[in-house]
Amino acid sequence: MNNVILLNRSNLEDQLDSQGMLEVAEQLIERMKEHVQYIAQGVYEQFVVDVKMVVDNVLKNITAHFIVHEDEDEQYQEESEGLKYILFQDITTTDKG
Repeated sequence: MNNVILLNRSNLEDQLDSQGMLEVAEQLIERMKEHVQYIAQGVYEQFVVDVKMVVDNVLKNITAHFIVHEDEDEQYQEESEGLKYILFQDITTTDKG
């Protein structure tokens, strides 16, 4: 979905990499884009995306927190109509058995 832009992708990738789970980044980003496209409506709306994956034979639940951000550059507002800007906030992981 081309109309959703994650402004701080490197922050998400850094946090995942530090926990040895960088391979889940694309899956989280795609789920985030789907969520924003169909559900998130307002600027500064917060939402979470959950993914389950096996890391070192342990099932992990990964929860990424995002917020819908407004375009601060009014110069491009007309060109960016329909775009949604997203900021990654943080990530939490829990073991599931």
